[in-house]
Amino acid sequence: MEKFNLGIHGSHNAAIAISLGGKVLEVVELERWVGIKNAAFWYYYPIENAEEILNNILDYFKNKYGAKRYDWAMHQSVPLEKLNLLRADNTKYVPHHIAHVSNAMYQSASQRALVVSFDGGSDNGHFNIYNTEKGQNPVLILQSKYDLCVPYAAMGQYLFDIKKEEDFWIGNLTYAGKVMGLSSYGKEDPDLLKKSKELFEKQVTDDVGLAHKNWKKISSSSDKKNDSAKNLAFSTQFEFERKFKEIANKTIASRDKNRELIFSGGGSMNIINNTAFKAFVSPNSDDRGLALGCLLHHLRPSERLDSTYLGPLPWDSKPEGKGHTVKSIGNMLKSGKILGLIQGRMEHGARALGNRSILCIPTEGIKDKLNTSVKKREWFRPFAAVCREENASKYFTSYDMHAYMTHNVFCKTNEFPGIMHIDNTCRLQTVTKEQNLFLWKLLGEFPVLLNTSFNIMGKPILNTYREALWMKENTEIDEVITESEIL
Repeated sequence: MEKFNLGIHGSHNAAIAISLGGKVLEVVELERWVGIKNAAFWYYYPIENAEEILNNILDYFKNKYGAKRYDWAMHQSVPLEKLNLLRADNTKYVPHHIAHVSNAMYQSASQRALVVSFDGGSDNGHFNIYNTEKGQNPVLILQSKYDLCVPYAAMGQYLFDIKKEEDFWIGNLTYAGKVMGLSSYGKEDPDLLKKSKELFEKQVTDDVGLAHKNWKKISSSSDKKNDSAKNLAFSTQFEFERKFKEIANKTIASRDKNRELIFSGGGSMNIINNTAFKAFVSPNSDDRGLALGCLLHHLRPSERLDSTYLGPLPWDSKPEGKGHTVKSIGNMLKSGKILGLIQGRMEHGARALGNRSILCIPTEGIKDKLNTSVKKREWFRPFAAVCREENASKYFTSYDMHAYMTHNVFCKTNEFPGIMHIDNTCRLQTVTKEQNLFLWKLLGEFPVLLNTSFNIMGKPILNTYREALWMKENTEIDEVITESEIL
């Protein structure tokens, strides 16, 4: 273990993870390196210069950590003829869901778990359930033929309020969260529920095109507007949850109660479903966490890994700024300013958790301003809240699973309208003094803040000061700050 090891996932949401002596050092997500959301080295919409970029990242690790060669490269979605590029003495393939399970298991505090791993596409099934124990290989106990994630995402193509991608294959990577956000505005429509059920029952493959063919046969309308769109989104969420329960409920209910319930894979990004089961979900449970999962499958660490800020430091030099205090930043927020925060190492995962975040007070009207003038995204998209862990129960129906924005809570008060969704829920992040000292101190000035990722729609979370300052110049962000300076 006193050698460098590598984990790599090569398809969409590609990433590379590095370790030394059994300790994970860093994870680089390809989308943030190249500035192309959901980027792949190979297979699903690959970048043009994959080998060059791969070498650039490995050179980055070499210059930063001295990693000239790797003992093992654990890989997922890497063509066999490309393995020689990994600078490794040994290589080993890790199946898709085994990587997902390993990612989740070694970030959990539990020794034993039941892990439901479900995804829109993989090389070993769509919906798998495993008994797991740290240090041991996961044991597959159930595999369903159904793919819940492909039909769920596909519906985004038929909802008028969702901004369309250039084709539905790309949309399949971007629509799911939007469908989930819109679903809370809808209500039960028997006809749409029947059609949605038929769509989910037909999907026993990860063929995205087939989902669209099936829907066009089932439904005569190609694009739903107004209440029909909201109700279709509602029906899609309802059927996703119904089919999940049909497949998994019996196994979940009969598990050994000493086994924690964990969800992994792209399906675990559905926070409404997570919340219903109170399942643990890692901060990088979708495909962007596969590289880390590959590496953890090899390392099998005895201590729990916290991967929250395993990303890189900013890639450019910090410009000269002026000092601030927590009190002065609190006053800026209280005056209504929107702040872009870039500090420390980047988050590893889809959510900005206080190091690459946009922060503001969650006042009435701020959602519309952020969606239209900062994020430049759809009107119905909700925003997350962040508060100190010890204060969560004062304002929310918290149950101690909110460090990573993976679950919903209900708001106990109406004093923070900017983070309240139409159904009075909120995706919550809690922070501790040990996890993020600056953000924790700031939350002493104002107990609940709105937290959203530092980017605009269609772009990855940023990782340069240059991009942060561009956001200040071109959107309605008022200031860019670090933990100690205003830039």
